[in-house]
Amino acid sequence: MTTDKPPSERPPSERPSPERPEIWRSVPEEKWRDWRWQMGHRLTTVDDLRQIIPLNGDESEELSRCLERFRMAIPPYFAALIAQEGPGGPLWKQAVVSASELEERAALRVDPLNEEDDSPVHGLVHRYPDRVLLLLTDRCAMYCRHCTRRRFAGGRERDATPAQLDRFIAYLMRHPEVRDVIVSGGDPLTQTDVRLNDFLTRLRQVPSVEIIRIGSRLPITLPFRITDELCHMLERHHPIYMNLHVNHADELTREVQEACDRLTRSGIPLGSQTVLLKGINDDPSTLRKLFQKLLIFRVRPYYLYHCDPAQGTAHFRTPIARGMELIEYLMGHTSGLAVPTYVVDAPHGAGKIPVMPNYVLTTFPGGAVLRNFEGMMVRYVENGEVAQDRIPEGVSGVAALALGSQEALVPVGLPRELRRLREGPRPRLRPQETARAAKKMEIPDLFCAEVE
Repeated sequence: MTTDKPPSERPPSERPSPERPEIWRSVPEEKWRDWRWQMGHRLTTVDDLRQIIPLNGDESEELSRCLERFRMAIPPYFAALIAQEGPGGPLWKQAVVSASELEERAALRVDPLNEEDDSPVHGLVHRYPDRVLLLLTDRCAMYCRHCTRRRFAGGRERDATPAQLDRFIAYLMRHPEVRDVIVSGGDPLTQTDVRLNDFLTRLRQVPSVEIIRIGSRLPITLPFRITDELCHMLERHHPIYMNLHVNHADELTREVQEACDRLTRSGIPLGSQTVLLKGINDDPSTLRKLFQKLLIFRVRPYYLYHCDPAQGTAHFRTPIARGMELIEYLMGHTSGLAVPTYVVDAPHGAGKIPVMPNYVLTTFPGGAVLRNFEGMMVRYVENGEVAQDRIPEGVSGVAALALGSQEALVPVGLPRELRRLREGPRPRLRPQETARAAKKMEIPDLFCAEVE
């Protein structure tokens, strides 16, 4: 008899909705869930913040000084999450300006990825052979403090003009090698359904464009934007994919799950793009929880980005070695579905470079010496046979594996070895039965009773 509950009765895996701060408790639910109302009531000043979070004089002065240089905007929905969490938490650090952004460093850049150099048309980046990036707006629902495009994001909160859109389409018509278009900004979902539909319709008229990808953070920072009307509109332009920017499991609420469900039910595959941020998600348990929870929301972890070298983000940056350690931990302690590709989007327009732990220790004619996440090292022969040289005496370690005097080096006390000891040995076929089965090439029955 099964004990599974129907989906509607299962305990929710998502974070519950927070209690609204006093300032918004009288707002009707219909208005609260209206994304336009949310956009029109974003927190942009110190006085706005003070209405949901107590601030002392020094904190207010610091924030005011930062806001003279940088734009801040936080939708009430996300501000309620911050109020629940309190100052200094992972959501606060991503949304609220800080004095650390005023620090400038020589190796950090205003345009860290050299996008301007690869922009033959203003707002269009053509770096890779078969795909382009289109920037439709400089507007976001929330301005993330680690943004790689902080040089213009939120500057004027304007969309691309009709003339710019014409130039985008004209460029694509001249370059039939482009089959994949990434629509970003700013955040393209801040545009109205009508405007976005008009542009996607024009984009679909370009014969070479096969795939359209939308990069958005609104399903996370303002999930009410994902309406049935938006999803029905997007369905008309398939195949469409969407990558969501999400950095911490505390962002994954019931409302976000509802938004993801609407998108996936509309046939839109979802991936996540996460930025590795010091003090926010640069530890194994935080990332594992995030990526596992995303899978429950039917979002496939796609990229883990090393924080881009944008000016004003030094306090968020970690060593690349730390990112490699985190990926190695994930690869050994959770499903491969929950492990994104760790990439460094390199300066000077070099593009995304995958960075992986070193699992190939050395190679030899016909094979390689490999290492797994536990530190176990094994000799791997590629074609079943390998030339065998005379092995010198006293050879050990990786050299012994490469030369063939050993097949594996196993660390002492591996958790799975201890687990085997606790559970006891699994009964095996008797030696004579093993030989007979090998001789006859019999296929064992996986589900037969264990041999005593």
